[in-house]
Amino acid sequence: MSGKHAGCLRLWLSQPALGPRDVSALLMWSVAMAAAALVPFFAGPWLLSTVRDALVMGILALSYDLLWGRAGVLTLGHTTFLGLGAYGFAVATVQFGQAPVTGLVAGVLCAAAVAAVIGYFLLFAGVRLHFFAIISLAVLIVAQQLAVSWQSVTGGDTGILGIPGLSFSAGGHTLDMSGPRASWYTVAIVLLAATGLIWLVCRSRYGKVLDAIAANEWRAKACGYHTSFHLLLVFVASAALAAIAGVLMAACSGVVAPDVFSPILATEVILWVAIGGRGRTGGPVVAAVVLTLLRQTVSSYSTDGWPLILGGLFLACVLFLPNGLQLHELLEAARRAARAVWSRPPVHRAEHAREER
Repeated sequence: MSGKHAGCLRLWLSQPALGPRDVSALLMWSVAMAAAALVPFFAGPWLLSTVRDALVMGILALSYDLLWGRAGVLTLGHTTFLGLGAYGFAVATVQFGQAPVTGLVAGVLCAAAVAAVIGYFLLFAGVRLHFFAIISLAVLIVAQQLAVSWQSVTGGDTGILGIPGLSFSAGGHTLDMSGPRASWYTVAIVLLAATGLIWLVCRSRYGKVLDAIAANEWRAKACGYHTSFHLLLVFVASAALAAIAGVLMAACSGVVAPDVFSPILATEVILWVAIGGRGRTGGPVVAAVVLTLLRQTVSSYSTDGWPLILGGLFLACVLFLPNGLQLHELLEAARRAARAVWSRPPVHRAEHAREER
């Protein structure tokens, strides 16, 4: 990279001074890091694996929040890239016998390449809003049909079984990250690193550009920004992050099936970001983890109950929480309620006397 390009990159990613909101975000990130380090010492293997799978969904929610929450691009088929990452890793490791590192690269590159092709032809052609969302849903359905029909590669309805866990070999030493505790730390580190990186990018000058494009793309274009290029860049980055979530899901569970392309899961991703708050970074992650654990609990009692609950949550979010659950607004509402209770005028003595009589 030349000095000119390096200077432009530093200018785009330059960070402003820390403010009160930044301190609270750093505090929450530090608490999450401490919790991620301590949880394996208090949780059993089953609980650890359950929460770990929910954290993988948190990475998926983070990738979609980058696309919809920051850039304002709504899609109905974002889980396409989750499935491409999972199947890319599984096919490379199981069908072709490649190392897990090669499978990881294959899964991420597969999703990024598909996102680059789709994004180039749609975003540079001016396809936006519901048109882009509908086409993304069509791509998801096509990917699902390919996963079912291409049995020689994808395993058909059964999927691919016996997927190895993540491991890295260097200098004659092998780092195995397939155990419950090792895979927990792997997923937690990826989630914390991705959250911190996205937070830094979004609070930089480039984040302001994305906010301007999401608010009014025509105005941002009139200011001289190549909006289609920036949207394509964010689209590919979010697809790569979703593919990483897919790789982790396949490596941790050891199996991948066509239901990874399910439209219900794609709807859940939208709900996670909507409830957690678009552009809140940490909010969609928390919502994804909580709702994933809730889905697993409900599914243990009834396999048909979760779609009904999901539909009810979606309607409630649209009607009552258009901006998602925002912690500062909840605290402000609680403070106003407490002030209203304590600011009531005291009962006069005469009223007490009348009550006694």
